[in-house]
Amino acid sequence: MQFRSALMAILAAGSAMAHMNMKDPAPLSYKGNPNTQEANIDYSITSPITAAQYPCKNNLKLMGTSDGTAVATYSPGQSSSITVEGGAFHNGGSCQLSLSYDKGTTFTVIKSFVGGCPTASGGTFDFTIPSDAPEGDDVVFAWTWVNKTGNREFYMSCAVVNIKAGGKRAVDPNAKRATVAFASRPQVFQANLGGKYCTKEGVDTQFPEPGPDVETAPGATTGPATICATGENAPVGDSGSGSGSGSGSGSGSGSSSSAAQVTATSSSAAQVTATSSTAAEMYVTSSLMNASTPARTPSSSPSDTSTTLITSIYQPPSDFLTIIPVTKSKLTFSSSSPTGGVFLTTGGAAIPTTLTTATSAPASSAPASSSAPASSSVPAATTTSVAVPAPSGGAAGTQSGACSSEGAWNCIDGTSFQRCASGQWSAVVAMAAGTKCSPGVSANLNMRRHRERVRRHGHGW
Repeated sequence: MQFRSALMAILAAGSAMAHMNMKDPAPLSYKGNPNTQEANIDYSITSPITAAQYPCKNNLKLMGTSDGTAVATYSPGQSSSITVEGGAFHNGGSCQLSLSYDKGTTFTVIKSFVGGCPTASGGTFDFTIPSDAPEGDDVVFAWTWVNKTGNREFYMSCAVVNIKAGGKRAVDPNAKRATVAFASRPQVFQANLGGKYCTKEGVDTQFPEPGPDVETAPGATTGPATICATGENAPVGDSGSGSGSGSGSGSGSGSSSSAAQVTATSSSAAQVTATSSTAAEMYVTSSLMNASTPARTPSSSPSDTSTTLITSIYQPPSDFLTIIPVTKSKLTFSSSSPTGGVFLTTGGAAIPTTLTTATSAPASSAPASSSAPASSSVPAATTTSVAVPAPSGGAAGTQSGACSSEGAWNCIDGTSFQRCASGQWSAVVAMAAGTKCSPGVSANLNMRRHRERVRRHGHGW
């Protein structure tokens, strides 16, 4: 009997040591973390987690204590690497790196590795913090792994880090500008925890939504995840954010019964046309078309229609366009002044919406004119069509409790935001320094940096 008990203890100890964990950055409760007190060391940190332990094996309770002190600081745009260690690597599998700004309520994927993660020795894996990642203290940096062979399991190690803007030395000069906005990146993949997804034995799992930064190992035996309830294959993503937008050779398209169709043309001039089956105000902003705040709002006419003049538009060299629907009434949005003046007209009736803008780059700092329309010469231009989600709400303050619009964003006064995740509003997260969002609840989080110059002109106001 004693022999059997001793044997079971040895096997249990071997099982606890037979898997893998992130080593650097040092995770919470890790014996190699200089901030971990002896009483809080997790000697089974290499073991897979259960649904009850998600996220981070319940170690996020240490945040706010000395054990939860940040172990690393990264800058947006910085390239770095993580290291993994352990025993049985289960012939690798697929891993993801993600960041949480709300203490584990949501995790945004920054890189996916398909196949070869981890290696027999653990391995070192390179990544780049997205250039538009928000700054913050006590951000949770997570490594997750679905193993290729063995029991169908899920592993997760979590470290506390800071994301802070640094000098030029801290940022990779070869790092590309984010092609997908941080707010539009997918949430971390979860599998084998009794939820939606399961994984197959003997394949390197292809994530349904891997995000824009994906590294596939040479010789990887790739295969999709499955829908646990039906056993059917899950969809396989390439680099999608789940936004439904299309691109390719300067043009693309997407459609939805609840989406507004938008056509954009960009060069030295820009034109946007939108129609919607619901009444909506289209809030248009981008590094291509960044309008100033309203300079003047004349009094309403007898027809209860108001017009706002936006006097100037600055056009940095980019073609990134974000259009966010906000619940509103009838809308007409047009521009015809020589300096790129934009007029926004709204009416009271909830009828189909038509939006049109025509913008030309200002030749000088001459004031805008609202009385003498002028045509704009438009050079050869590229055209892009995207699907705009249906309106999801107007301006709102801090939200709390249950929510029904899964994935919706709530920008609070332009300085902080939260997200509807798992049916609950997350904690409020501050915007990065020098960055503001557009207030209100919407399907996308629209962000703008102060360094984008906006010129305003006007006479007699």
